[in-house]
Amino acid sequence: MKTWISSWRRVVWAAAMAMVFARGAAAQSRPAETPSLAQRAAAKLAEFESAHKAVAGVSVVDVRTGKPLVAFRADEPRSPASNQKLLTSAFALARLGGDFQFVTRVYLAGQDVVVLGDYDPTTGDPVLAEQAQKTVYDEPDRWAQAVKAQAQGVRNVYVIVRRDHEAFRHPDWPAGQHDQWYAAPVASLNFNNNCFDVTWAVEKGAAVPTVTPAAAGIRVDNQVRVGPRHVWRLVTNADDSRVTLTGTISRGSSDPLSVAVNDPPLLLGRVLADRLARAGVAVAGNVIAIDRERVLIKPEAQPLCQTVTPLADAMARANKRSLNMAAECLFLRAGDGTWAGSAKLMSETLAKEFALPPESFTVRDGSGLSHGNRVSPAAVTRLLTEILRRKDADLLLDSLPISGTDGSIRGRLTSQPYRGRVLGKTGYIAGASCLSGYVLDRAGKPACAFSILVNRVPAGKGWKAHELQEDLCRMLVDELDK
Repeated sequence: MKTWISSWRRVVWAAAMAMVFARGAAAQSRPAETPSLAQRAAAKLAEFESAHKAVAGVSVVDVRTGKPLVAFRADEPRSPASNQKLLTSAFALARLGGDFQFVTRVYLAGQDVVVLGDYDPTTGDPVLAEQAQKTVYDEPDRWAQAVKAQAQGVRNVYVIVRRDHEAFRHPDWPAGQHDQWYAAPVASLNFNNNCFDVTWAVEKGAAVPTVTPAAAGIRVDNQVRVGPRHVWRLVTNADDSRVTLTGTISRGSSDPLSVAVNDPPLLLGRVLADRLARAGVAVAGNVIAIDRERVLIKPEAQPLCQTVTPLADAMARANKRSLNMAAECLFLRAGDGTWAGSAKLMSETLAKEFALPPESFTVRDGSGLSHGNRVSPAAVTRLLTEILRRKDADLLLDSLPISGTDGSIRGRLTSQPYRGRVLGKTGYIAGASCLSGYVLDRAGKPACAFSILVNRVPAGKGWKAHELQEDLCRMLVDELDK
């Protein structure tokens, strides 16, 4: 009996071991389970944060179903940098409508010319002028011809301004960067992106500048010399009537360098006065800025002409190449013309029209230059998803840069199948690098909305954040194409 029990136990033990080995062999023969998109994205983000000590937040949503695909710290508000322009564009669509047009009006009031602005950011825009094979002066020349048809001489040129934000810049913007093109001032009347553009030639050993815009009322004091270093500076006085150039140049340069002006309405007024004189209309008096609240366009004032600009043109300038001045014009025109009032209206509008939770974002300006703006990645993708429900959604879609093709991501995601598959708004300020937008399906329709907001980016490591953003976009395209 004892022998039989021992033999039975040996049989059972052998059978059990055979089953264990069989299971092990089967497990080895099965391929390892493929990580999900969310798992792969989380691993990539964790690796990036560990390597660079930055902090990222990511949200990806299938716009066709509303289903979240990736959520990595998606509900934590972060600095959006120029991704703020997506929120501003939505604000403008909701408040103004896709059919809105900026209208700048020119009147003859007695012996005076009066220009009433509407926050159009595109007057004299050099990019749009080049695309249309025109010059930045074409529109003021047209105004001058309209004046000439009614008068051979005028007294003053009045430009109407809003003095309730007379600094023309948001108080959050770094004072040390006010001369930079991206911190150009904003007004109801604008010209040439509110910048002086400078190119150089070397003629007979002398440094010869071309400053645009040019006008008889703008004096250029050139103190620049030819030397071994190409280091020069432009300084303009408070009303932009005098421009001083100092330093040295080592060569001629045909690519313009842009320096922000201080008073856009007076700049436009001086250009108009100069073009009037060139058209043969004498200007006996001055260019004068007058507070809008003090002006009543009387019935006897004669409307001469107007400039009409579609919202789509301004939105494209704000988003394709991230022109801050254009975004702020959208912000102020859709708002009440003041920084604080427009921020309040934008916050209320985004919560009401796009169902953004109030705690998920903070609005300070329209361009994203302020470090006080905050938004969560989930709020951005909710906004992008909700916009697609609007009849005028194409205005936003058409305004966004296209991967490998144009705008601020023309040099990114250039290879197939990623070229042309991402509509993305870039964003960068010190410490923040962001990319948000849409990934398109093979038919060119938005399939998912994404927002990648990277903060605490170490100096000089912005390109690493770009790599992360591009890797995640490739993952999304690959996932769609399975």
